Amino acid sequence: MPRIDHVAFETDDPDALAAFYERIFGARIIKEPGHPVMAYLGNTGVAVHRTGGPGPHTGVRVTEAERAEIRRRLDQAGIEWRERDHDIAVGLFFTDPDGRTIEAITYRGADDPRRP
Repeated sequence: MPRIDHVAFETDDPDALAAFYERIFGARIIKEPGHPVMAYLGNTGVAVHRTGGPGPHTGVRVTEAERAEIRRRLDQAGIEWRERDHDIAVGLFFTDPDGRTIEAITYRGADDPRRP
């Protein structure tokens, strides 16, 4: 069943923005090379990318079968999409009718290994 996995922001100072979420919400901060700084609020992540990353978006966690079905529906609707391999997951990026970017994300181990 699809559910919100993360929201993503871009900033010139990912560490400072993640520290804000830690200070204000008590977020658990995870930093790994090659990945955005993650601020976890319970099971939901705030992915803090450096400016120039994938852009602001909302990540919706889906299974591999659900991601394949979403691709089929997007193709059927004539909506452009692109996939990005994150090593720990594969994301399917597309925009909703109002122009917001959505990522349907499938983790290789069934869950984000960084998640608390």
